[in-house]
Amino acid sequence: PAANVQLTGNVAGQPLQGSAVLATSDGKRAIDGLLLSLGKNRISGDLALDEAFVPEGTVALDLPDIGPLAALALEKAEGDIRGTIVFSKAGNAPGVTVKASTASITRGDVSAKTVTIDASIANYLAAPVISGKIRADSVTSGGTVIRGIDVDLTRDGDWTGFSGGATVKDIPAEAAGRVRVANGTTTVELASGQATMRGVKAAIAQTSTITIANGTTSLDRLALNLGGGTATVSGKVGEALNLNATLARVPISLANSFSPGLDAAGSISGTVKVTGAPANPAVAFKVDAAGVQTSQTRGAGFGGMGVSSSGTFSGNRLSFEANMSDAAGLGLKGGGTMTTSGAPTLDLDFSGKVPFAFLTRTLAAQGLSLSGTADVNLKVRGPATAPVISGTVRTSGARLIDARSGLAINDITADVAIGDGVARINRLTGNLSTRGSLSASGTVGINPAQGFPADLSVKLVDGRYTDGRVVTANLGGDLTIKGPLASAPVISGTINLAKTVITVPEKLPGSLAALNIRHKNAPAAVRAQDKALRPATASSSSSSGGGLNLDVTVNAPSQIFIQGRGVDAELGGSLRLTFTEGTVGFSGSLVPYLNLTATSTTSSTTVTIVVSGEATNPKFSFSSVPALPEDEVLAQRVFGRS
Repeated sequence: PAANVQLTGNVAGQPLQGSAVLATSDGKRAIDGLLLSLGKNRISGDLALDEAFVPEGTVALDLPDIGPLAALALEKAEGDIRGTIVFSKAGNAPGVTVKASTASITRGDVSAKTVTIDASIANYLAAPVISGKIRADSVTSGGTVIRGIDVDLTRDGDWTGFSGGATVKDIPAEAAGRVRVANGTTTVELASGQATMRGVKAAIAQTSTITIANGTTSLDRLALNLGGGTATVSGKVGEALNLNATLARVPISLANSFSPGLDAAGSISGTVKVTGAPANPAVAFKVDAAGVQTSQTRGAGFGGMGVSSSGTFSGNRLSFEANMSDAAGLGLKGGGTMTTSGAPTLDLDFSGKVPFAFLTRTLAAQGLSLSGTADVNLKVRGPATAPVISGTVRTSGARLIDARSGLAINDITADVAIGDGVARINRLTGNLSTRGSLSASGTVGINPAQGFPADLSVKLVDGRYTDGRVVTANLGGDLTIKGPLASAPVISGTINLAKTVITVPEKLPGSLAALNIRHKNAPAAVRAQDKALRPATASSSSSSGGGLNLDVTVNAPSQIFIQGRGVDAELGGSLRLTFTEGTVGFSGSLVPYLNLTATSTTSSTTVTIVVSGEATNPKFSFSSVPALPEDEVLAQRVFGRS
């Protein structure tokens, strides 16, 4: 029997026409002269169907606008498709060859541009094996863009070999291996592959097998080479996760490509286990890192650290324990929990020893050195954006040396409590290397936004100072420091001088003369550095930031001896200078640059004293109204007469 079938209609305003001759002969069915057109789209061909309706024949596609055809299936799509589909048989195994191309095709958030397919699929109903080529300029799905798809497929028995590459979300990747589909199981053997992300290359370290069956993907030692280290993953992914990963000497420097300025170093090894539902996985980890450094830890003075940590992550909650150590004696341990949903919160505890050696680089630039170890016990609570820190910091037997002044403070003992945004100094004592003791107590706010407000008391008992050349003084005193340390604290109190000897040196030999050195044609960078390091002048002080406010009384009842160059005198009394303006600047040392002006009035004269230069070598100048010689100005200020 035979039948001539005609179809006419209208879809979205475009004419639909179809025709074919259906015939049956010797148990075979034939579709001859198949033609289906909708608008400009045409599908044509001839097919023969066996008893199982497996086709043989050719179908030609000329679809410049697939939108109307998609509407027939109640779908929305646009683009073009042109090509042929050839159905064939090899024995009882059906095959199909597809040669097709599209300039552009889109359905929903999935689109493709400039795609060509030239592939043959053998035994496509039972165990498909593919050979051919697939090329595409780009395929986009949602926010994921895959460019430069270039895949070659080869037939290898009942396997399909593949090799090729693409760029996925700007990550170049390539792979080679083979695939087999049989008995409902898809098996993928990865022989090689690599991807490069932000300069970080990950490559398959050994042949690995992936199987997919009954909705579950199984990984058999999928090993990746990561910058010289390896990460090996085994396990299953399905309705439940059961994955095990092993890390071996993976360089921490891989993170530098994702975090500019981190400058991390070191390596990490350990194990990670992932279980539970994919939507809410549970992670258990145990890792060890060696030689850990970042730009931040280097800047703080720490060397390469060893870090070991173990913990779990589940239900948006991270729990961990960690230990940190280094060659300088660092020994910190602690841990706690951190929630990651909503506003992250912290509940952490750390304790251990922190050597002051980590401050070596910072203090050395200021001519200082600090030796010893601090015992710390800290708690971190509250939101990660504004954590509350509390705890204690204690030390004993520490030593601070100021190389520029030759002073040292020995046997430093400190007990500092941190809480409520304040560091409370319960005890701070030390012994001066030249003689005497120093102690302090009080509070310092630890909130930078508040300028580190301080309320400190400092006591010096039976101290002795000498510069080794001119001055040797025995002194004591009580001082207070109040106000924001970052802007304008007030230093007030009394310093009492006991026996003080000032030796007036003989003049320098005439053969020595001051060298007048000038740097001509200095580069801009040198001029900028010179300007930054110069002490502020009086003219510029009015526009500078805050400084120290001094309210200090120096008492010397007697025993100030001036000796040398024929002078042998003893002075005593109390002198108070009220500075009307000035600046105290620090540049790489505890020795400040001074630029202070004090003005006072006697019965007949207004006296102005200017102190400038380094505090260890200040320069004094005296002037008055009415104008007098400097020696008379000094006499007016000290004795009230010329």
